Amino acid sequence: MTTPFDPQYLEALIARARYPLGPHRTVALDRSDGSFGELAALLTRHNGLTVFDAGVQVFRAGAEGLGPDLQTWNDPRLWKHTYEGLADGLLCFAQDLFGTQFALDNDGHVVRFDPETAERTLLGGSLENWAQWLLADPDLHGTHAFATRWQDQNGPLPHDQRLIPRHFFTLGGAYEDHNLVAKEAAQCMRIRGPLAQTVYSLPDGAQFQMTATPPPSDPGLLSRHELTVFADYSTLLIQDDDANLGEPEPTWFDALVENWINTAPGVVGIGAARPFDVPVTVDVRRTPPADDTELQQADHVTQAGLALPSGRLLISMQDTRDKIPRIPLAPGNYAVRIYSHGLNTLSEDGLEGEDHYHVVLWPTDEDHPAQVLKRYPEPLPGG
Repeated sequence: MTTPFDPQYLEALIARARYPLGPHRTVALDRSDGSFGELAALLTRHNGLTVFDAGVQVFRAGAEGLGPDLQTWNDPRLWKHTYEGLADGLLCFAQDLFGTQFALDNDGHVVRFDPETAERTLLGGSLENWAQWLLADPDLHGTHAFATRWQDQNGPLPHDQRLIPRHFFTLGGAYEDHNLVAKEAAQCMRIRGPLAQTVYSLPDGAQFQMTATPPPSDPGLLSRHELTVFADYSTLLIQDDDANLGEPEPTWFDALVENWINTAPGVVGIGAARPFDVPVTVDVRRTPPADDTELQQADHVTQAGLALPSGRLLISMQDTRDKIPRIPLAPGNYAVRIYSHGLNTLSEDGLEGEDHYHVVLWPTDEDHPAQVLKRYPEPLPGG
């Protein structure tokens, strides 16, 4: 019986594995010293493998085979770019059921890379150390028990897919079936890159909000966030976390009241029908809405540009306390479109209503001045 005290841990791990995932080839990496030489030798011997009922997957080399290949997986354009440097200097050679990466760093150390936080945990200086760590607790370190149970209930997980939580583990999501969905492995990483950027940069105690699973029918949608926001003075600010509106001139608010849109550096101000808590849905997209039927359905539609250098989006009315949730995005420039619905549902006193607001953002290199795309035919409420 294999135990964590056997001297040849890598051999013991291979004895429990299924292989290969690709045809035989002699593998040569850019480096041949230490753990890099170990990895080349392992892939030359067994070109890709799975262990612990596919709870851990070692990538194959070469273009043919099952699951990700080592070279493509480490191409920065596949998923690492979404981490904005946090995954640089890593040769990721394996992953577990949830997409936790096992990698060699520039010093030849084997590290565990958390896809939600970008935290690196040192596991040792060799693949032998890595195998020893996995075998010490296959269920905890190699997701063995979970992989077995999940596939018993749902069928085999394809080699190119991993499980991703609907509600991220970092945000309190549970390791339970109702919170997990199978997706293409690189997409799982791309979804979590912006989250990792925000978690990595947030001060201790700060809060933020993110939803992990966009509808599969809309591949352009990266994430969706359901918020309830206090519209003080019937106004909301969509802003970069580091921006500060300060005390603008009264004319700034005059334009906001008239059109329900105005901007300042790092800030987009929008109007709301009632000075109370209002429902706001935020969609983060790769591209603009392709079929903008909502433009016809909404009562009032506005648009503007927003610079987001911090990568943290905040929606409030000049309330930047830590308890206000932040939405993580890739830092950059965005177009922001606001669809206002239900403006004709207000009570006579304007205190009750079914008004709701849909905020859509997508990255852009173009200037987007504040403008009204569709105007409500009646006087805008809340002024």
